[in-house]
Amino acid sequence: MEILQTILYILLFLVFLSTLIMVHELGHLAAAKAFRVYCLEYSIGMGPLLFKRKRKNGETQFSLRAIPFGGYVSMYGEGVELPEGVEVPPERSLNNIKWWKRAIILVAGVTMNSVLAITFFFISNCIPQQDITYINQVAVAESSTAYNAGFRNEDIFKMDTLTYYDDVANIQRTYYLADLETTFNGDDSVKYATCFNYSTLSNFKHLDLSEFMYMYELKLDGEKYVPDFSKYVKPEKFEYATVHLTKRVPGEDNKLVDGDVIAIRVEQKDGVISSFGLSLYLETIQLNAGQAFVKTFKDFGESSILLVRAIGDLFTKPAAWKDTGGIIAVAVETTGVLQNFGFARFLYVWAFISVNLAVFNLLPFPGLDGWQLLVTFVEAATRKKIPEKVKNIVSFIGLALLLLLMGALVVKDLVRYVFAVVAL
Repeated sequence: MEILQTILYILLFLVFLSTLIMVHELGHLAAAKAFRVYCLEYSIGMGPLLFKRKRKNGETQFSLRAIPFGGYVSMYGEGVELPEGVEVPPERSLNNIKWWKRAIILVAGVTMNSVLAITFFFISNCIPQQDITYINQVAVAESSTAYNAGFRNEDIFKMDTLTYYDDVANIQRTYYLADLETTFNGDDSVKYATCFNYSTLSNFKHLDLSEFMYMYELKLDGEKYVPDFSKYVKPEKFEYATVHLTKRVPGEDNKLVDGDVIAIRVEQKDGVISSFGLSLYLETIQLNAGQAFVKTFKDFGESSILLVRAIGDLFTKPAAWKDTGGIIAVAVETTGVLQNFGFARFLYVWAFISVNLAVFNLLPFPGLDGWQLLVTFVEAATRKKIPEKVKNIVSFIGLALLLLLMGALVVKDLVRYVFAVVAL
């Protein structure tokens, strides 16, 4: 059953990836056809040809190729040779149409990716999803460690907060600290903070705090806590931890006040914290069409800004490359989202990837749409054509560098997702 599920996830990944590519290239094709540029081939995928079709008396061949990580529209005037016996008037060449028409053809791909992203965001926002109602409200599994300790479903416990600015992601993260009262192996002389990462937890459909617990040693630097950011405590650190959680109960005017302190014993094995049955309480929310519409454009705007900022960080902050992944990373992360968070979040991630593809293609780097757009503007401004030989050489170098980058990211992904698992 797991094998069939894995195959299904892979197929879904390939379908959505091909959809993004297909829509991007369809934008170029539609705009080119609108301006009567002769298009020889519309291809989904790269490499060896698997399937081709051409309508009777049609001029464009529709192709499906073996490597699904790419695609293209082959237009007359891009250095491609016409088939034997085919004659095309010069005015139907991409290089012989007006510069503004050529610019529209070049931006049509990223425009279609943006439209697709907005569509995915809207559908995702219309689907009922689970969300955290109160960060300190809990659900308790019956007969669990937390249940036996005295917690009951939807109890509320006291939380303190710690804010931390992530320089790499350029965002403010908020952590929630459970009373700052966690001791190890019964040793009260060493105090730790049990910290729940809200930005991580808020993305999970089924939450078990014990699986996403961070142990922070309380090193005071003035009034600042300095965390060690370890997801799991090393095996030699402790055999068991006692987490002290203060319940909140209604007081005067029904305001919440501190109630009993409940101690939960958390054990660990091989550095992994055992489950104790305590989860954040989730509520299913449903946005109406108007709310989904507003949130869609907010999501689109925030995603675009985040990606522009992330690309800038790659050039200014070397540490940002640590979190950069290639096609394997995309496959692993998206299928993981589908498995753990459901289809709505899965669709949201693909909307984000579609925005990513649009923003990346606008970069003025040889081989990308942004580079050809820059060349078009330069030629329009100077009223001089850049020699085709020069453009072809620069584009070839750019494509080679992009392929080299993709190859390096694949190797990085293999080390991270494949070899690391094998080593375990």
